[in-house]
Amino acid sequence: MSWILYTITATILQNFRNLEQKNLNKKLDALTVSWSRFILPLPFAILTAIYTFSILTNQFILYCIITAIFQVGGNLLLLRTIKSKNFSIGVAFSKTETLQAMIVGFLFFGETVSSVGCSAILVATIGVILMSGLSFNGGFKKFTKSLNNKSTLFGILCGSCFSVSAFNLKFASETLLPLGYSNLKASIVVLLWVICFQNLFFIVVKLYQKRLSQDLSSLLLLENKTAFFKTSILSFLGSVFWFTAYSLGKVVYVKAVGQIELILAIASSHFILKERLNRLEIIGIILTFSGILTLILFH
Repeated sequence: MSWILYTITATILQNFRNLEQKNLNKKLDALTVSWSRFILPLPFAILTAIYTFSILTNQFILYCIITAIFQVGGNLLLLRTIKSKNFSIGVAFSKTETLQAMIVGFLFFGETVSSVGCSAILVATIGVILMSGLSFNGGFKKFTKSLNNKSTLFGILCGSCFSVSAFNLKFASETLLPLGYSNLKASIVVLLWVICFQNLFFIVVKLYQKRLSQDLSSLLLLENKTAFFKTSILSFLGSVFWFTAYSLGKVVYVKAVGQIELILAIASSHFILKERLNRLEIIGIILTFSGILTLILFH
């Protein structure tokens, strides 16, 4: 049951990180803001990679590369989704990653889910979709017609990327357990290796854009420095808890309980930003919380 505590802690840290990222989003481009999460731990990541390289297998490194690629891909697709015309629909479908993880896990990785777990995931997924800002103002027929667009595709692909990355980071952690690593230590090593590959990707992109030194300087400006450091630290700590939760529990269940993040985000908007909740959001919160509570009580 410890995976539940790790997951809930990860969602809380991620929610605070998202609040800090909003400050950076106002001043910097989305790609730089995404990169900001991985820069600060890079020196430790490089030292860890050098120290552990001789005892690790090619399989471990391959899992880390796949994790890094699909995490970056998922983030970029999410950005495309947010910027697209029907972004609310795309974001809603990106939130089906738990349902997609259940399907992907069963078809490709042999991870099965109990009937209770399956029902809880379906209920929670419906709740998350309702909380994602969908509008039925034009009626259900108009809504279904609006699904035939790039936003829907971006959202689905985004969820698929995050699902694939979660399974691969779990497999990477499992290769370290026979070497005497605890789940927590294995998760930190995997995370630092993934951070190495993610930084490599962003550095290559920034060099191609000829903006490497410019964007690094922008992050370290006095007005951005505090948000940058808070974002990096919260992101790293949150990832440690996410990675450990995946190594201890089923990927699908971790993702399902992790949906509490959206409830926290809406609660923050309601109580901190004084934004009003609409009827669909309230129903969504009830359904999502019911699904998560069912998973916690019966698993």
